[in-house]
Amino acid sequence: MQEHDGSRGRSLIGESVLRLEDRPLLVGEGRFLADVSFEDELHLRVVRSDVAHGVLHGVDLSEVQGAEGVVAAWSADEVAHVPAIDFRMTGFDELRPYCQRILASERVRYVGDPVAVVIAEDPYLAEDAAELAFVDVEPLDPVLQATSPEAIAPLTLEHESGDIEATFAGAHRVVELAASVGRHSGIPLETRGLLARPVAGGAVELYGIAKVPHYNCATIARMLGLEAEQVVGREGHVGGGFGIRGELYPEDVLVTYAALRLQRPVKWVEDRREHLVAANHSREQDYRVRAAVDERGVVQAIDAEFFHDQGGYVRTHGATVPNLSVALLPGPYLVPAYRVSGRIRLTNKTPAGTYRSPGRFETTFVRERLMDRVATELDLDPVEVRRRNLIPAEAMPFDRGISTLGTPLVYDSGDYHRLLERLLAHIGYETLRASLARRRLTGQMGGLGIRKFVEKTGVADQLGATQLAATGEVAEVTFNTEHMTYPYGA
Repeated sequence: MQEHDGSRGRSLIGESVLRLEDRPLLVGEGRFLADVSFEDELHLRVVRSDVAHGVLHGVDLSEVQGAEGVVAAWSADEVAHVPAIDFRMTGFDELRPYCQRILASERVRYVGDPVAVVIAEDPYLAEDAAELAFVDVEPLDPVLQATSPEAIAPLTLEHESGDIEATFAGAHRVVELAASVGRHSGIPLETRGLLARPVAGGAVELYGIAKVPHYNCATIARMLGLEAEQVVGREGHVGGGFGIRGELYPEDVLVTYAALRLQRPVKWVEDRREHLVAANHSREQDYRVRAAVDERGVVQAIDAEFFHDQGGYVRTHGATVPNLSVALLPGPYLVPAYRVSGRIRLTNKTPAGTYRSPGRFETTFVRERLMDRVATELDLDPVEVRRRNLIPAEAMPFDRGISTLGTPLVYDSGDYHRLLERLLAHIGYETLRASLARRRLTGQMGGLGIRKFVEKTGVADQLGATQLAATGEVAEVTFNTEHMTYPYGA
């Protein structure tokens, strides 16, 4: 295949482009997972723990199995042969013992932890029958804070560059900050779901598999002892992803297992309450940060520690979010010396994964609050503090001396000072400041904040090429997947 020579055809920048995907959605012809059905279809309902932490003595399904319309009901013993869900990216051996199995046994570790499934002829019958399950749990005190000494501590990610101790010893001032980022999650209009349909040759078709369908299909096949080609994904419309949809969850494996075992199509569509307690959460981190600064507000060193609340299990993203947080905390600023410890902790909350700009959202908030604190303590303009700390254009490409997701972190290009000046001119910064000062004199409250954000791209060993015909037809696609680590999770 020939490579593109870099020549430019007609540019579409600044022009309106006709969207082709809207009409089916606007006229009610969208085909989401809940719209897909097959004859003789069964419906799955998950029985979940309503206790955050406890010893699971068993699940009594005797009443469930005699309920109207119920075809099958299983607890962990029925699927004990199915392995835990492994990492898709950023895996560490220290985290592997905390991967989640598709049904809990012995312990429950968060509200929403799956302990059994009910399969029935009708979704409402399945839901009614699931309420008959008796989950015998002996409650234990839950661990609710990553900073708690009772939190499980499987791994700490660390980095140090520059002479930290000497820099802090000679600093004009040491500025300290404690900051927390709250727990978030994606709430797409369409909740998660999956429909598995057995087909000839012991194979199965999956409807509703999203984001990384090839990886998920291959992983489900491996977990259930199938060949990769026996699990085929069929994707329709998707009502929002936000990083949390499309990761491999226990329900995906349970639905596929049920369809193969019962040899009938099996469908699961979670309700909103399920989604809030079962789909990945993200972002909960607690930071303690010190900055060594000179008299001009130039940050000579940052020394940081943060606790990453992973929740009850480590899911497919492994250590992706704390790994990115460790690398990206300095952001667009020079920071000659940098030390950080990212402490991954397990608590009794919904497991965490990635959500919209993982690692960048958290560190941007903390870093920019730190810059504001420097400005306040040295009585400087917050914009001037940022101006004095930005990586200069002549330093590009700038190598931070740290890797993330297996790739060295290099700022390949950019003129951050010019970008800042253009922004200030565009918003009329000095005029805004004067206006705010006048308003405050009259008792009004107002503020003006500036934040700098750096996005990552091109990380990890993943190489692909696509050749398109003028008609838009794909002529050839090649990928080097030998070392594919699926770096992007948002």
